[in-house]
Amino acid sequence: MKPDMYYKRSRIRTALCMSLLFLASCTEVWDSHYDVDGRRQTATRTLWEEISARPELADFADVVRQTGYDRVLDGDQMLTVFAPKGTLDRQSLTADGMAGEIVCNHVARFAYTANATLATRPQNILMLNGKRCELTMTAPESTASGEAYALNGQDLVTANIAARNGVLHVIASQVPFFCNVWEYMDKDTTYSLVRDYLYSFNKLVLDEEASVAGAVVDGEITYVDSVVVNTNEMFRRIGQLNSEDSTYWMVLPTNRAWREAYRRVGSYYNYSSKNEKRDSLQHLYTQMALVNDLVFSLAMQRAPEDSLLSTTGGVFHRPLETLLTGYASYADGQACSNGRVFPVDVLRYQPWDSWQRAIQVEAENTRGREYGLSELYKRNLSATSEYYTQVADASFVEMVPSSTSANPTVTFSVPDVLSSAYDIKVVFVPQTLGIDKSAWGLPNKLVATLTTVDASGKAVTEKSDVIINDPTRVDTVTLFTGYRFEACNFEEETVTTKLKIQSQVLSKERSEYSRSMLIDCVIFEPSRE
Repeated sequence: MKPDMYYKRSRIRTALCMSLLFLASCTEVWDSHYDVDGRRQTATRTLWEEISARPELADFADVVRQTGYDRVLDGDQMLTVFAPKGTLDRQSLTADGMAGEIVCNHVARFAYTANATLATRPQNILMLNGKRCELTMTAPESTASGEAYALNGQDLVTANIAARNGVLHVIASQVPFFCNVWEYMDKDTTYSLVRDYLYSFNKLVLDEEASVAGAVVDGEITYVDSVVVNTNEMFRRIGQLNSEDSTYWMVLPTNRAWREAYRRVGSYYNYSSKNEKRDSLQHLYTQMALVNDLVFSLAMQRAPEDSLLSTTGGVFHRPLETLLTGYASYADGQACSNGRVFPVDVLRYQPWDSWQRAIQVEAENTRGREYGLSELYKRNLSATSEYYTQVADASFVEMVPSSTSANPTVTFSVPDVLSSAYDIKVVFVPQTLGIDKSAWGLPNKLVATLTTVDASGKAVTEKSDVIINDPTRVDTVTLFTGYRFEACNFEEETVTTKLKIQSQVLSKERSEYSRSMLIDCVIFEPSRE
């Protein structure tokens, strides 16, 4: 059977192992380069023939046959097989599971022999499933040469059996499969809900560069050796959890934790009844929010005892006291081949740390901004300014009245508001940073108008009290406290939330207040109820 035909029928784990196998093309030059001390030239059997001829390897041979790897081990590729004696632990495994956790866990590309060099330099071997095993020399015991070897602690009972297509070693027992973080959640139905969601993004694609091209048929390239790799959007979004070369910690919710958190988080994604896709959008973004801050790359952590930084940028302080209350230390997590998992029955994330982070709209951002009765200028602070680090992006807008009687207005569109409560704020910069020297030292007097929609999609308006700011400093002024939005606007094309700020200075008040407004940004901060 051609490799590409095999892949069409295989599932993900099997295909991944096979893709590693076929990275090299089947050529005589390649194979002769990895000959085993010249003995391959005299060997008469293939690896599969050697294995199937040995009674002590009957169970391993049965697994190889069931998974289709008998054809691989009977082929031309140069391989090394560490075949375990006796009965294998495979009762709970599907055919794909046996391929990935047994066959590919005991087979490597290229030829690896057991020899005296291992006494000073153990051999690190990449198996077909991406796991790494160590071939070492142990204390002299039972071999005829007085040398003994082991693979990950499993003794080589018979070493260096030459075959036409590689080397066979018989080992005392099965090498335990060591899950990585990605595989761990697939081992127990306790985590099936988060597993099903993350695995739903799996997609098998042809790696054209690694595949060996064949003839062109009907204008399309065919492949002699097809290399198929698993891609998953979540690897890009939250981390390469399937990579053996990275180290991750993952908070792993049980099904109980997932269901409870889904109900809680889902209430933040209630779209108005005018959105025909409201139910599917709520389901989509609730699940995405649940996994967004579950993963932490060890390469990103500076002081994990004090805080953890998730792969999506969330910061969680005192994590062992907040997120992981059932763990005395990180060492108590379940060890994986590329990190640790921390199963939890409750996801203890606070909304303001995770899915409902503050929304900040920079005043100098022209998108969705409208203004009137004024001239608007963007101002940039120099690095020498005493306010350089206090003003977001070191820039702000200055709104100068278009006439002596004009009260400027500016309206900001605020996207991605959730159906929850926010404290709504505006940040002013000192009047001394403006061009109108007559306004220096004078505060603003203004009102704010919030426009949004209710659960039915009907427009609603809320007006603030009169606000007076401090013109001598960077001043964050609260316009509305605990305003609760009935409808979510997350990722909707039309932004339904707008905040209008308007100067309210009467003619007789011009000596008391400034009509020029210097605004840094608008902040929608989650209310901590």
